[in-house]
Amino acid sequence: MSWYRHKATQRSCAFFIFLALFISFPAHAVNTPSPNPWLQENLLQENAQPPFSFVYGRQASQSLLKSWNRETSSRAIDAERTESTVTWTDPKTGLRVRFVAESYTGSPVMEWQVYFSNQGAADTPVLEEIQPLATSFQVNGKGIPTVAYSRGVGGMDTYALYKKPLNQLEYLSLSNEGGGKTIETIPFFDILSEGRGLIGAVGWPGKWMISFSRPAEDAIAVRAGMTRTHIALHPGEEIRGPLILLQPWKGDNAEAHNVLRRHILKYHTPHYDGKPVVIPMSHLGWGGMKTSTALHLLDEITKENIGYENFWMDAGWYGADRPVDEFQVFGREDWFLHAGNWRVNKVPHPEGLKPITDAVHAKGMKFLLWFEPERAVVGTPLTLEHPEWFLGEEGTYFGGHDARPYVKYRLFNFGNPEARRFMIDSMSALIEKEGIDIFRQDCNFGPGNFWKDANDREGITEIRYAEGLLEFWDELRRRHPQLILDIVQRGDLESISRGVDLSRADYPVAPDADPIGNQLSTLGLSYWRPHYATLLQVRPNDTYHFRSGFGPGLAFAAFNVSGTKNQVGTFTPPNFPFDWLRTMATQLKEVRPYYYGDYYPLAPCSSNTECSDGSGERSAAFEWAAWQFNRPEEHDGMLQAFRREMNPESARTLKLRGLEAGARYEVRDIDSGVLGKYSGKELMEKGLDVKISKQPGAVILLYKKSS
Repeated sequence: MSWYRHKATQRSCAFFIFLALFISFPAHAVNTPSPNPWLQENLLQENAQPPFSFVYGRQASQSLLKSWNRETSSRAIDAERTESTVTWTDPKTGLRVRFVAESYTGSPVMEWQVYFSNQGAADTPVLEEIQPLATSFQVNGKGIPTVAYSRGVGGMDTYALYKKPLNQLEYLSLSNEGGGKTIETIPFFDILSEGRGLIGAVGWPGKWMISFSRPAEDAIAVRAGMTRTHIALHPGEEIRGPLILLQPWKGDNAEAHNVLRRHILKYHTPHYDGKPVVIPMSHLGWGGMKTSTALHLLDEITKENIGYENFWMDAGWYGADRPVDEFQVFGREDWFLHAGNWRVNKVPHPEGLKPITDAVHAKGMKFLLWFEPERAVVGTPLTLEHPEWFLGEEGTYFGGHDARPYVKYRLFNFGNPEARRFMIDSMSALIEKEGIDIFRQDCNFGPGNFWKDANDREGITEIRYAEGLLEFWDELRRRHPQLILDIVQRGDLESISRGVDLSRADYPVAPDADPIGNQLSTLGLSYWRPHYATLLQVRPNDTYHFRSGFGPGLAFAAFNVSGTKNQVGTFTPPNFPFDWLRTMATQLKEVRPYYYGDYYPLAPCSSNTECSDGSGERSAAFEWAAWQFNRPEEHDGMLQAFRREMNPESARTLKLRGLEAGARYEVRDIDSGVLGKYSGKELMEKGLDVKISKQPGAVILLYKKSS
């Protein structure tokens, strides 16, 4: 301990101590009570340097906080969580800074938020450059450290894992400038440096930025927070910054990420009746479909006994009473033009949606309904009745409707308490009246463009909006405890804690989408969190394509619900291979629980659209993709492998992870049956010979510890 005490006196190295103290935790230690050593030994000490920063009255917080009044406290939240609070108060202006951290028994993960409140009688000086995360990561050895992250929602490489080397004097920034869907990157990262690293994540349904700079050879500076804050707080006013998660690690990077996945599953995954959400297998349907057509579609999919668990009614069901196309026909879509008028269109649905939801429930399924409550088209009733409930105005050329290509819309202000109460009450009443089980919230624009503030108040509108949006989701869940929130493609910690994402990307639903896109998304997103779902269009008898979309949840249409200008949606012809589709659906449900287990990418070169075979780069179509999900508590797991279309190898030897060396495991091909029994040591050291004769092709191997 003499080394530790010596370093503790060097305040600039506070985070290095944090890392050194935590790296001794085993990957899955959960039973031994252990207070967070960094909080106990550093933050709670009198002169500790906190892992956040801000500028106040043009002075840096590092020097200011040393002279402010300081108080500390701790309390047990429950048997596994401890809350530690440190408060600093400026005796001159009354600004109070409150740092609230949670630590977890036997875990290296730590989370915190920083609050600022004005306890004085006058406006504070300007508070700016608030960085809830501001720390350094020590670089050891001669190797070049790497920052790992996954890109956001886009094309084929949606959620693909990227690793960028960070040389001295280089800079990397991850951000979400639009404030809605995570388009460029998701707010998770990992710094890797010769067998050790630092995992982090941000929770904020607004505009955030994470930056990495290496001003010196031996350290990487890490900063995270909102993209812009410049605020003078009024008397009695309080704000808070984004939620921060930090997890230092040493040893095996895959095991470190399994610690993260387990933490996300427990604390940032919606739970129902004490268990993580089961993401349903959904059939897609268009909201403009007449009630009679929807009931016929429901009868068809249940008659074929495919096993759907959710009937998905997408956009097009709302707005003024008018005739609409029954299917999503590109060039004739008007769903974008009626957002904000959340009443049922009585032309296709003369009795509302209740006849459909009653029939859905009678068949043992859930009912999903699409909304976009953050956007309202100018001229819809609420924008005229309460213009004060909206922010800004933008126009866009919407390509889905040839006759009305241009539309103006406004942002519903969730930061306005009166407006928020109305939205909560009206949506709650609609959920109750129409029998909605899954509330799908989409966001087809960048709300961040509407968060504009006067001088010395920059950031306040975004903060109030983010707080209000979270309250909206929380209140819907409070009033409807079994309601599932489907929060579309917002990948921050706060959002995924409250809702699932039934369409992690739009790319796979395109008729010509490459199945490698879904593979890349699973490879990359599983690195950070265990719950997600995806879409795909069914290609008859194409098992490789269908299995590329396997995951904790999947939505697909057995019958067509969309088309081009020259097509209309039609029911699938009688010769469709329903036996094959039933097999796919049954297998999906069988393997679905494994995705919540520990994750091991077995063919890491396939985690990007470009990878190397040692002699230079070649396209992903030449590669294999493979991963394993292991459940040590249940003593079982799954291996998925994909031989891509241009790969010449019909077999690969893949080494499994996380097994008991002395145990024996029975391995079963989900299609052909038992392959054999192997020792855990053999599977981990020698590996399992995996054969895929088709090109492209996909196999699923299940294993379970045998007696």
